[in-house]
Amino acid sequence: MAFDRFPVKTAEVQSIPAFRDMPLEQLTLLASAMIRQTYAPGQIIFTEGEVSGSLWFVFEGRIKIIKQSLNGRVQGLCVMDQGKCFGSCPLFDINKNPASAQALDQVTLFLLPEAELQQVKVREPQLVKALLHIYSQRLTHLAKVSEILGTWAVPDRINDCLLTYANHTTMQPTVELTHEKLAALSGTVREVVSRHLGNLEKDGIIRSELGRIVILNPNALIPPCACEDRNVSPSSHRT
Repeated sequence: MAFDRFPVKTAEVQSIPAFRDMPLEQLTLLASAMIRQTYAPGQIIFTEGEVSGSLWFVFEGRIKIIKQSLNGRVQGLCVMDQGKCFGSCPLFDINKNPASAQALDQVTLFLLPEAELQQVKVREPQLVKALLHIYSQRLTHLAKVSEILGTWAVPDRINDCLLTYANHTTMQPTVELTHEKLAALSGTVREVVSRHLGNLEKDGIIRSELGRIVILNPNALIPPCACEDRNVSPSSHRT
């Protein structure tokens, strides 16, 4: 971890979707309370069971949220990219982190320490509403993770991860996650992911390139149980 000597700017806070429509005065107050931190790829930001003391916002890069089971198995819960918030326990007076956070690549984070958060909660009710909205989104995501791990087959979980973490700004969606990271996020092992991706490539659904996976046929990856939510029909390609 490294503390950046540059203060957090009001415009940078405004780039976070949850705060985009907030009044300038509130944005300035929030920026003045935040601390900029940077992490290298692979660095642990906080660990499960540690005392929770901050709210974290991703300004640049990606963060992986992971949880360890009683038998030592590490399960990836989600990837937090630019603009996302994590570590929201202090907002609700929860003493310990329920999961760990790790940098996937070079990241810049805005940290809102608990002491400053408590002051802001008293002074700015509007901000509390925004943070509550963030937390409700996280609960929705965790509910989906529980459903997927409990009822979806492994190939469907891998396919859903490919769709969820694809970069859709390019002409063809691309995924820049290693087989190991895809395995952690889908609740399986790297060998299973590699074998499944090989089958997808044979079927012409994806193309593996150096450092990324190109999705050639996104519809073929949609799990049958997710089609109703995504409002599309499943492809006949199943692996």
